Amino acid sequence: MKRLFIFLCILIGVTVYGKSEKIVKKVSANEFEVSIIHINDHHSHLEDEKMDLVLAGKKTKVTVGGIGRVTTKIKELRSQEKNPLVLHAGDAITGTLYYTLFNGVVDAEEMNLIGFDAFTLGNHEFDGGNQGLEKFLNTLKVPVISSNVVPDKGSILEGKWKPYIIKKIGKEKIGIIGLDIVGKTKNSSNPGKDIMFEDEITTAQKYVDELTSQGVNKIILLSHFGYENNLDLAAKVSGVDVIVSGDTHYLLDKNFEKFGLKAMGDYPTLVNSKSGEPVYIVEAWNYSYVVGNLKVIFDKNGIVKSAKGTPVLLLGDNFFERRDEKGNKYQLEGTEKEEVIKFIKDNKELSIVKPDAASENLLKKYAEQKQDLGKIIIGSVKDEIPGGSENRIPDSKNPNGSYATQLVSESMLYTLQNMGTGDVDLVIQNSGGVRISIMPGDFTYDSGYTLLPFSNTLYTLKMTGKEIKQVLEEAIDYSLLPGGSTGSFPYGAGIRYEAKKNGTLGNRITKVEVKDRNTGKWSAIDYKKMYTVGTNAYIAGGKDGYVTFGKVRDERGGTDTYLDDAKSFIDYVKFVKVIKKPDSTGVKFTF
Repeated sequence: MKRLFIFLCILIGVTVYGKSEKIVKKVSANEFEVSIIHINDHHSHLEDEKMDLVLAGKKTKVTVGGIGRVTTKIKELRSQEKNPLVLHAGDAITGTLYYTLFNGVVDAEEMNLIGFDAFTLGNHEFDGGNQGLEKFLNTLKVPVISSNVVPDKGSILEGKWKPYIIKKIGKEKIGIIGLDIVGKTKNSSNPGKDIMFEDEITTAQKYVDELTSQGVNKIILLSHFGYENNLDLAAKVSGVDVIVSGDTHYLLDKNFEKFGLKAMGDYPTLVNSKSGEPVYIVEAWNYSYVVGNLKVIFDKNGIVKSAKGTPVLLLGDNFFERRDEKGNKYQLEGTEKEEVIKFIKDNKELSIVKPDAASENLLKKYAEQKQDLGKIIIGSVKDEIPGGSENRIPDSKNPNGSYATQLVSESMLYTLQNMGTGDVDLVIQNSGGVRISIMPGDFTYDSGYTLLPFSNTLYTLKMTGKEIKQVLEEAIDYSLLPGGSTGSFPYGAGIRYEAKKNGTLGNRITKVEVKDRNTGKWSAIDYKKMYTVGTNAYIAGGKDGYVTFGKVRDERGGTDTYLDDAKSFIDYVKFVKVIKKPDSTGVKFTF
């Protein structure tokens, strides 16, 4: 019986939600070792990207990630590790132009090349509705599992996945159960009405019991349920040995903090199950940056005897950039570059990886199409729509301010109100996130990503009317303060306000009105009423002067839809076909 392991836990001082200090010994004849190689939430981020890290004591911009490097690292680990299992914990799609243009096909082909042993559905797999998911799955040739997402009989998605698979390695059987996050999938994505969702914890226990009845005593939960949710699940369910987590985009392993990154917990994180058995939880950040590798040793009864490993951040060796004392950028060369490369090699959490040739060639085909398709016309612009840095704050030259920011806000509100439950009341957007004016003529994919280049995602928060007013006050104040940012000046959709330049924090706003999403009528904001507010993930975190956004998120949480703002605007343009300057920005600013 697995619960006998509780006595071992007492002997070695295992702590709940902590990191195991057990020493891995040589695997005996009665033990079984498996290496779980995993990624999650790559969100169509297939090309490498730039990132700031602290390397050899100095802030350094580096090349990181890319599906080609993921492929190389997984191939390498497959060849080196004993009994490898390669798993993807969901949200493969949505987030870049690769998804917008190719609807997940390129992601699926790259995943086929890697050859995952199992992939579980995430909430964003449903962003394109049942039809979009069907297209993705028709291309995907790896096992798909999800136990709590159940299509009705006759649905186009019927039979596209199983609740679990049993992986046979020699004489051993490993059960792998798929799990999706229910609330977020139903409320922030677009599953059809013929898709049923079942409780995560109840369903997990149901299929653990089913596997156990078949004599399977080694069980992995491939769970797109989020790190904190999985901690809770691990403590409430009996029989799960390892949870490979997705959804929360968490980087685990505190060692990453010495590189200037934020780690959210230990890798792996240890939780004691309902029956007192150990459950190890891992997650591998996001966007094709990291490949996780957890070595697990089971005893003859299927109890995890040890679990340890390292998530590895994938780096290129062709780009290392710093700033000199005057703030000028320069490329590292000679001794300085060699010092950085040695530092990387001396830290197991970092790895210089050459992209896989086959993966790169596959991506190149689509990248060339992407470049061409970026020029495709998706709509037209009737007249100039002022935006960019010169129109952020209303002034005598332009008393209405950034029409482009207001239009972007409208596109965000349209997206959020036409997905899930559609219960979003209003949107607030910072003007600095909208980089250019929109000029008359053709509007292309490239236009959308030039307008909104930061890959911000749409975020929702539950807030009182009083808190919403405070957000506006803070944003205006920060836009006017020395050392602040003009880009914080707020615009919105479903909300309009009047304010004055003269004054101090808390007394500039004179009037705020909210548009009823059902009747279309405007009325004074109710300070006591709870509203659902859409914004971008950047300012939702309290950045750019939006302090109350950050407080609300930290205290009550929020929902990151992981829907790209540029894609949302592009889809909006496709819908309206012709965009024009709004009648008003919704801001009356006395200056």
